[in-house]
Amino acid sequence: MKFDERQEQKTIVIRPLEKRLDSYVAEELKVHMKNIVRNGHLHIVLDLSDVEFVDSSGLGAIIATLTALRPQGRLMVCGVSDNVLALFRLTRMDRLIPVMGDTDEALRAMSSE
Repeated sequence: MKFDERQEQKTIVIRPLEKRLDSYVAEELKVHMKNIVRNGHLHIVLDLSDVEFVDSSGLGAIIATLTALRPQGRLMVCGVSDNVLALFRLTRMDRLIPVMGDTDEALRAMSSE
């Protein structure tokens, strides 16, 4: 699995370069995100603009990231497709993880806290 990563002040922006976050890539995503947290990054924006589909395994990897960041870290997602947004709403993950329109909006929200 490939990622685009960039640091913006205290926040790291991670963009998975995959169309699907499913059981084939979920474990790799989970390990990668946990390593980012272990390396001291506590403010993460997960840019899902290339992702068209997330299954329960992919959602689990995102939840694992949220768990690894607690209590002092913060996770936001942005660039979600309508399908992914529907999953976040159905599972009520949008109540735990803020969903922003794009990385600029997420970075502004992250820096205001």
